[in-house]
Order: sequence, then structure tokens, then C-alpha cells
Amino acid sequence: MIGRQQLSIASPISLPAVARALMAGARGDVAALSHARELLERRLAADRVLLTDSGTSALALALGLAVTPGSSVALPGYACVDLVAAARQAGVTVQLYDLDPSTLGPDLDSVERVLRGGVSAIVVAHLFGYPADINAVRALAEHTGAVVIEDAAQGSGGRLHGRRLGTLGDLAVMSFGRGKGLCAGGGGALLAYGARWAGMLEGIHLPPGGRGTAGLVKTAVQWALGRPALYALPSALPWLHLGEMVYHAPSEPRSISVGSAALLASAVALEDHDVMMRRGKAAVLERSAAAAPLIGAIRTIPGGEGGFLRYAVRDLSGTRTPSRALGIVRPYPRPMSDMQEVRPILASRELSTPGAAESCRTLFTLPTHGHVTESDLAGMTEWLGAQRRVV
Repeated sequence: MIGRQQLSIASPISLPAVARALMAGARGDVAALSHARELLERRLAADRVLLTDSGTSALALALGLAVTPGSSVALPGYACVDLVAAARQAGVTVQLYDLDPSTLGPDLDSVERVLRGGVSAIVVAHLFGYPADINAVRALAEHTGAVVIEDAAQGSGGRLHGRRLGTLGDLAVMSFGRGKGLCAGGGGALLAYGARWAGMLEGIHLPPGGRGTAGLVKTAVQWALGRPALYALPSALPWLHLGEMVYHAPSEPRSISVGSAALLASAVALEDHDVMMRRGKAAVLERSAAAAPLIGAIRTIPGGEGGFLRYAVRDLSGTRTPSRALGIVRPYPRPMSDMQEVRPILASRELSTPGAAESCRTLFTLPTHGHVTESDLAGMTEWLGAQRRVV
């Protein structure tokens, strides 16, 4: 008998909305594309939005606009491997800066060093919905002229000084894939702020993304199996690589599919309620973490409001292990400097990202999504309090 297994992350999905999106894709309802673009421009006060087939494609396009030939981009030393795929697609070289493991935001001393080393752009990512101090990075970047690209793929619901994450960079990137806060079954967006960048986006014409049937069918399957009572079935299939960080080779950017564009309106409508639930569960976990031995909860920076796509803690005892039953996992298993995919495009071999290495050793994330029950929260409280004696 297969027992109950909690998902580590789950997006709110309306099955009727998926069905309507499938019909829009089948009809080839291209009006859904302009409606989705206008919706995001209003919601995020962007001067221009370009809808893409993925967040990776959006970042690759941003890098192509911001990074001058022969120069490089600064990436965080701890992040999703999709950033590397975007850099390779854009044909740029990479320098790495370190993170503060207590906030998962940029280590500003490290940022200053890499900016002085000469980069055309710097990517700042809001990991797991925790706001990164992008304003401080912008202040440093002004001295060198580097473009600040905000990676808000995991930023759903987060704010910094009252502004939504995704509205703080020169350019910003979003993702609407399965498991993100805004789930449209696939797709992404590149957002421009300021006339210069908006004009550049208007000049980009992407190949059409098709109907999106395959992505929406997978989303419907996720809806069906993405419940703790059933999730153990797909998670037992190793070839699905669920919960693993898998490098996907980059491809030429395309437009978002018609189906995903049609589903995006439903995702936006569900977002605020989902964020409210995630914050409520994060508040319970925060109280439990504060009372737990040798647990370091990730701090939200001053002026920030977390979206809590997951709740993140550091196990300072080194004794805790993941719990599949509760959906408690280790996130990214390796720092960027150890990823073989990034080594061919590194601009410098002199790497020092101890904060990224510590995050790999100590970080766990706990689920906050709508399937988490009171019983799950009690189990996570017990997990947080568990500590074997280290001899």
C-alpha cells in the first residue's frame, strides 16, 4: 500500500479554467495573447510585457538585450540551473556572486566585487518567495552602469516596500510553469520598465507558441494526481524526476501558447487568496521554528513581505533529513560553481561563494500550499523540533 505523500510545492489550479483554456487553444483564439499581456501590464504597472514560452526564454531575451558582446552577466551562486540555460542560450559569459544564507538574498560585498570586475548586467532572484534586496543592488549597479534584471519566477505574492516583486528591476522575468505561484501550464514573461526597455521589447517578434495542448493536459494531470493521497504514485516513478533539479538544454525563444495565455487570467484571479493561505501557514511554521533547537529560519529583509512559495529553514545541527511524507525537501543540491553546465561559460575560475555552499549543506524547504493540513503542520512542527544528539 502506498502511503500519503505531501507535495513540496503546488500551484492553485481551476480545472474548469484548464478546460476553457484547452478550448481557446483549439480555436486558436489569439485574442487571449493580447488580453494576457494587457492583464500583466496593468497588474504589474509594466511599460511593456513580452509573453514567452518559458521563464528561461524570457531571461535569455533579457540577457540578449542587456549584456553587450564580449561582456558577462552576474548570477547568484545559489539558484535554479535554468539561469545557466538562459545564459548559454544568450551566448554570454557568467560571473558568480554570493548569497547571505540567512536571507537567501545577495551578499552585497560580493555583489560589489563582481560589479567592479566588469559585468554588463546582474540577475537578482527572489528564492522561494523571499524578497531579495534589489534596491540595494540597484544602488551599487548605478556606479558601474550594469543593468539589473529581476528574476521573479518564484516571487508570486512577495513585496518590497509595498511594491510587488517583479516591478523592481530594469527588466523583470516571470514564469508560469507548473509549481509556480502563477500557474498557466507553461510560459513566461519579460517585463520592461522605462521607455528604453519598452521600445526594445516592441521590436522583438517571436515565433508563435502553438495551441499549448500538451502543457495544459499535463497541468490537468497535475491537478488530478497532485494531492497527497495520490502524489506517491507519480513520485515513485524515477523517470519523471519529480522534485529533482534537471538541466534542460535551451531552445530558441517562442511566444507563449494560446492555451497558456488563456489560463493566465484564472491564475491571476487565484493568486491573492493563495498567497494569503501560504502566509498563514508560514506564520505557523515561523513560530515553530523560533522554538526549535538549532533551526535558523530564513529572515525576511526589512521592508519585505514574503510570498512563501515555500518556507525555508537552515538545519544548524546537521542532523535532520528530508521527509517525503511531509513534503520537506532539500532544494538546489549544488552551488552554481559546482554545476558542470556552467563551467564552460564562466568568465572567472576564481570562485568564492561560501554562503551558497552553506545553503546547499543546511537548507530545507517546507510546503505552504493549499493541500497542507493542520495535521501536516503538526508533523512539520515535530520535524523542526527533532534533533539527534551530535557526538
